[in-house]
Amino acid sequence: MKYTTQLFYSVHNGGDGSAYPHLMESAELASYDQDSMDEGWGEDCSGSFTVESDSPIRIVDDVMTKEQYLINKIDGEHEDIEEFIARFFPNGVPRFTVKREENPSSKSYCYFNFYVDGQRVGKLFTQFTTKEEELEKTFNDEWR
Repeated sequence: MKYTTQLFYSVHNGGDGSAYPHLMESAELASYDQDSMDEGWGEDCSGSFTVESDSPIRIVDDVMTKEQYLINKIDGEHEDIEEFIARFFPNGVPRFTVKREENPSSKSYCYFNFYVDGQRVGKLFTQFTTKEEELEKTFNDEWR
């Protein structure tokens, strides 16, 4: 039995003449990411590739989910959030559960993992003293 997985990407400018791909969960999200860049490429630099294996494929690196993209927008500039929600969450934004990472290496900053129905869909790097309940309120209540 052959296992296949299609991965999508959006190429970003490294700022020093380099470029690097961001893995995305869908072609639509990769294309949206390209269209939303401050410094575009002049043409769409998104695409996909397919991986095939004789054993199950597990992606180790983070793949940008639509939920992670929304988390980044809410935490960042708040630009075009309503348009993004309408396009990627036509039935409404899911309810997030937030948990601080276990055993963080720093007591100043750490990752908070975001879950929807028990599945991790994103993360946020912020101050260690931030309360999970505060993040849930911000990400669940303010953008509905």
